[in-house]
Amino acid sequence: MTRHACAAIALACAASVGEGVLTALTITDWSAVGANALLFAFLVGPLLFLALTAWRRRAHPARSRVLFWVAVAVPVGGMTVFGIDFYRHSTDAKFRQTPNMHGVLVPIVQWVVILVVWLWLVVQESHEKRAAKNRTQSA
Repeated sequence: MTRHACAAIALACAASVGEGVLTALTITDWSAVGANALLFAFLVGPLLFLALTAWRRRAHPARSRVLFWVAVAVPVGGMTVFGIDFYRHSTDAKFRQTPNMHGVLVPIVQWVVILVVWLWLVVQESHEKRAAKNRTQSA
């Protein structure tokens, strides 16, 4: 396992816990347990998928490096938005009373970014496999 893969997995897992905690601290209505459980699953899903993707590509240094930088960029954006929400929730009574969509929009953006990177990696791997297969057939 490359050190970038190890760091990417650790960052993604830690960020999913951090985003979950920040979201839990800003939820004011805990009566809808099922809805909150779905929200948390949707919230931690992209980062755990990123950790799984980094685990699957752990032996390839270039792909691990790309996934490491994605694991740095994506959680920084999410933690920034949720950190600002937590700060405003703690200091502004009006903000606590108005619902916001950050708990849904941030994971959607994270899913899009991570799935685009994953798709790029899958296409690149299929091209490499096809080229290797053509080399072995022509040899």
